[in-house]
Amino acid sequence: MKRYDKVTPEGTKDYLFDECSRRSRVTGILKDIFKARGYRRVMTPTIEFYDVFGASAAYLPQENMYKLMDHKGRLMVLCPDGTVPIARLCATRLSQMEMPLRLYYSHNVYRMANGLRGHSSEIYQCGVELIGSGSVRSDMEILEMAASSLETISGDNGYRLEICHIGYFKALMDSLGADEATREEIRYSIEQKNFASLNDLLEQFPDNKAAVALKYLPRLFGGEEVFEQAYELFDDAQARQSLDYLKTIYNSLQQLGLGDNVIIDLGLVNQAEYYTGIIFRGYFDEVGEPVLSGGRYDNLLSDFGMDQPATGFAVNVDLASSVMEKKPPLTADVLVMASSDEYLVKAVLYRKQLIAKGQVAENCVLDDRDAAIAYAERCGIAQVHIIGKTTEIIDIE
Repeated sequence: MKRYDKVTPEGTKDYLFDECSRRSRVTGILKDIFKARGYRRVMTPTIEFYDVFGASAAYLPQENMYKLMDHKGRLMVLCPDGTVPIARLCATRLSQMEMPLRLYYSHNVYRMANGLRGHSSEIYQCGVELIGSGSVRSDMEILEMAASSLETISGDNGYRLEICHIGYFKALMDSLGADEATREEIRYSIEQKNFASLNDLLEQFPDNKAAVALKYLPRLFGGEEVFEQAYELFDDAQARQSLDYLKTIYNSLQQLGLGDNVIIDLGLVNQAEYYTGIIFRGYFDEVGEPVLSGGRYDNLLSDFGMDQPATGFAVNVDLASSVMEKKPPLTADVLVMASSDEYLVKAVLYRKQLIAKGQVAENCVLDDRDAAIAYAERCGIAQVHIIGKTTEIIDIE
């Protein structure tokens, strides 16, 4: 029987040294941004009851979840999403708190990558949720925070924030009158920008204005000119209302000086049944996948008996950390060695003094002086301090 004791499961990996450091730096940046805007941290379990995600099956397929049983035979899952447990938490322990609630979290989520090489099944996320406000002010708050997060992490690498309003797509689909299966095929083709498949699907709706607009939807990508094209293609009341709202948001972001970093993408139609208003994704120039995603989801909390609007986003920390400056592995400044067991305590106290001064002081577990010096040379440690009646300092060249 094949053994799997020396490999990690598919979709997971070990993180070493600088990878861990870059992860921590991204997490620290995001937490500082969130806390500075009044968001407070919450932590939900890694293991949740499957029922928590039962109503979310439309956008969190059960086949993508890692399942297990507890000692009572109840079905559990490794948490596949950060937002749904927050909704559960708000509807239970936080239901009596003053609205709006500003919450943030940082933890792993687990989704089966279905054999796609390079895709992770264990994703470390930092995210925020603004619960209890459906106003344009709350959408602007979340989008500004998303842009600030991307800008701070990316540094000189460049980023873009793609925004959309799902209401325009929903207006087109309502006018088209397609069945549920066809609607999902159309949505997927638009999301993937698969023009051939999209044209084939829409051929069954001849002389339909919504079908014509849907064919162009993946191309409605760019700056302010996108609005004029979208209005011309389809302008019923629901579509116009969505475009008007999106244009207000876009103009406000331009006034904040975000310029070309903000792009309109009306083909951004992922999880159409989940999102109810503004949706967005964030990208870095050097990363092909979205590192940030979010939007308005006003119906989710009602699944838990709490009718409150909500919006938020999550950052894939592992993808985001890939643009951080790579640094060589941390090397100690000093190797501290007790010349004999008699001076072990003295060496510990000496090392603590160095650490208090900001130096990295490594304890030497070797007994031989020459072996300690050779070890320091191999590891790039600048000095060896040998503690006895006196302290001998050896510079390593």
